[in-house]
Amino acid sequence: MDEPRHPEGPPPSPVCAAFLLKLGRTPDRVRRQRILAACVKVDRPWVEELLWESLADPNETVRAFIVRELDGRPALRPELAVRRLSFPPWFARSAALGIIGRRKIAAAGAEVARAAGDANVDVRRAAAEALAELGGEEALRTLVRLKKDPNPYVRAAAESAIDKTSRVRFT
Repeated sequence: MDEPRHPEGPPPSPVCAAFLLKLGRTPDRVRRQRILAACVKVDRPWVEELLWESLADPNETVRAFIVRELDGRPALRPELAVRRLSFPPWFARSAALGIIGRRKIAAAGAEVARAAGDANVDVRRAAAEALAELGGEEALRTLVRLKKDPNPYVRAAAESAIDKTSRVRFT
């Protein structure tokens, strides 16, 4: 969470930024998760933003908590999902892609397709899985391109996604 944002990225809201600073200065993962659990109980717009931004937490248990919270929300703002795909670390982008796919956030389709060209294998694999959920012609074109990826895990995810989104079969 201490990684700097790209200069062209919009800054988080002031309340979200304050919590991100607090979380970044809290070394204990249990305490960070408790802070996030307390924030989730508050019904304010900055809470969802905080959850998306906190996907950059270095601890997998904390990230799993955040993913469950985002998956359980009644509605998600697509612009926050898209913004999360623009910044490091790779595991935050990968988790965001999983949420986008499961929640079928179609407004993020172009950014998911762009993530299919990411340098990280796990991000490309997660993009293939998200594209399978989103479906559509653009998703299918991107998946066919991913079918030729040099990594076997990405190719397998792309093939599975193509099977899910179309009647085209590769043998």
